[in-house]
Amino acid sequence: MHTPKVYVATILVYVMATVLTILNLSVVTVIFAMLVLLIYHLVLHATQKVENEHRQKEERKALLYQLDKTQKQTHEAAGRFLTLLEVIDSGLLFIDENELIKEANETFNRFFSLGSIIGETYETLKPIKSLYRVVHDAFLKETKLRQQIVIDQQSYDANISPVFEGKWFRGCLVVIHDITPIKTAEMFQKQFTADVSHELKTPLSAVKGISEILMRETNMDAAQRQDFINMIYHETNRLEAILSDLLIISKMDRLDYELKRENTSMKALIDESVTLLEPAATEKQLTLTADVRDVMLAVDPVKMRQVIINLIKNGLSYTDTGGVTIRAHKQGSMYRILVTDTGIGIPKDEQAKVFKRFYRVDEARSRASGGSGLGLSIIKNVVQKHGGTIALESREGDGSTFIVDLPLIPEID
Repeated sequence: MHTPKVYVATILVYVMATVLTILNLSVVTVIFAMLVLLIYHLVLHATQKVENEHRQKEERKALLYQLDKTQKQTHEAAGRFLTLLEVIDSGLLFIDENELIKEANETFNRFFSLGSIIGETYETLKPIKSLYRVVHDAFLKETKLRQQIVIDQQSYDANISPVFEGKWFRGCLVVIHDITPIKTAEMFQKQFTADVSHELKTPLSAVKGISEILMRETNMDAAQRQDFINMIYHETNRLEAILSDLLIISKMDRLDYELKRENTSMKALIDESVTLLEPAATEKQLTLTADVRDVMLAVDPVKMRQVIINLIKNGLSYTDTGGVTIRAHKQGSMYRILVTDTGIGIPKDEQAKVFKRFYRVDEARSRASGGSGLGLSIIKNVVQKHGGTIALESREGDGSTFIVDLPLIPEID
């Protein structure tokens, strides 16, 4: 490409050659002028050739640098993508425009156990009918599809997105999320809501019915009226207990819930709980004894006291003769607390249910005591949040023993 200076120089040379030719029309002058022009053009051509080669060399160098940079960026992006494929907690699958599976991460293989499928067509997915159907539809229609599928009692969210390069279809990216925990939580939430509604409806119906009787029977004698008032009082106490326990559960179910741990003397905590419940035991003519070896544990004293009190209350509620005994001592790397009663015991086929919310061994006895049916569920939650476990040993008609094991973690500085 000629620069303005080259053009100016060329014009000047031609003007000079023209002037010389006009002024002196001899053959020698014309030949001289032509030689000058020829030499000028040869020099100009050589100069331009050198400049062009230099410019092409620089452009080639710049292009090679840019290509190398682009390749490095592509390799890095590919590396990050492959790393993401392996570490992401979702199944990923890429199917190209020829229906071939080009990528499948370990999570996908773990979900569906199909073995090595890279290089196979997506027909390989046929054994998983619901997944194959949604992938097949998305691939044929070259459109985005999202569908929840159930495979072997596991729930998945399948999201299939088409991949385009310009206007050209290049395949599909399949992303599979395991939503089984979410579905399970939804199921438990629905069941819990139904249980709460039922539990609240019973005392509310009782209060409403008794109130209607009191309003209708204006001439009722004082003793009978007092009995009805006592029943209303008892049912409202049940309502209060249920709502109080529901508030505790809702707080403990939060992901950001944290225990307020303190260095706590377990003997002092258990002895305090026993002292608090001695009047209740005396009223039922039951014994309440404790044999506790002390240890300092980093626990939430309020929540742990609630565990001990609820276990003792539970034992007293289901015991008519004898009593409740609490023992506590070190057991290997754990601190073991045993609460034993001489009550009605729990049938073997019912023992797995006792920690469920609103479960009652004896419905009538529990309602009479004003229990919410949430006590053992709360106990299990607290113990687990402390890193411990709770178990039950019982025989029908021969009492029960609840065993709490808490880790002997170091004290808080």
